[in-house]
Amino acid sequence: MPEAASYRKVDLHTHSTRSDGKLSPTQLIDLAAEQKVSLFALTDHDTLDGLSEARQRAAEHNLNFINGVELSTQWNGIPLHMVALNFSDDNSALQAIVKQNQTIRLDRARRIADLLVKQGLPDLFDEAIALAGESQLGRPHFAQLLVEKGLVKDTNKAFDRYLGNKRLGKLRDVWPELEDVLGALSEQGMELILAHPKRYPLTVTKLRRLLGDFSKWGGTGIEVASGNERPDHVRLLESLSTTFGLKASAGSDYHGPFGPWMQVGKFTQIHESQVDLVWQHWH
Repeated sequence: MPEAASYRKVDLHTHSTRSDGKLSPTQLIDLAAEQKVSLFALTDHDTLDGLSEARQRAAEHNLNFINGVELSTQWNGIPLHMVALNFSDDNSALQAIVKQNQTIRLDRARRIADLLVKQGLPDLFDEAIALAGESQLGRPHFAQLLVEKGLVKDTNKAFDRYLGNKRLGKLRDVWPELEDVLGALSEQGMELILAHPKRYPLTVTKLRRLLGDFSKWGGTGIEVASGNERPDHVRLLESLSTTFGLKASAGSDYHGPFGPWMQVGKFTQIHESQVDLVWQHWH
């Protein structure tokens, strides 16, 4: 990745064990330092819990650390993720949305447990909460319990037989509306970035409509590269970021060491001179 601003390598989208990542915030920062990342954001799903630990470790490595969180929202019934970046630790508006989404996640887990009971399985709700610990409670925890109890051979079977959308129906249509979340946060002095825009089930026409709304409602940027993105997708997103006057962000969306294609600080190269890089605004 070429030099940009004063940072040799950035990563503004990562996950730790505080949501669905495999490394603790401390381990993640250690890896970022090892990978020579100089500007880093931890963006766990709907939680701020890992930021203090990560910031402390980043200071030990003399690594520039940016507060981040990946918020679950929806637009026209389609679940979307938005990354909030560079906010203060005590932002009450953001804390309220995070708390709301945590409640939604807990309610959703209760619904999952109830639907599993209807399929003839035991009530796994309390055990799933205990298993999740500090991480985000979700279907993978229920899957792990089904394996541990010998009810299925592996987690793939758990999803095929009990936990897939065909079995449980749509459980993700409960998130707050994108317009409401942007309305609450757009005047709070933080960057509001649409995460991985090409991963949603949207035609280019609908994506343009989404970006029009996103910009109108106070969104400030989009991820033009997220992990091992197809180069043609990156080119499209670079063009759209310019068209809609949105800053360009980028990150690995790192969750863990799942293969050589996934690494902290690694994402498809972007044409930095052709877009308005979000991190250039943080000097």
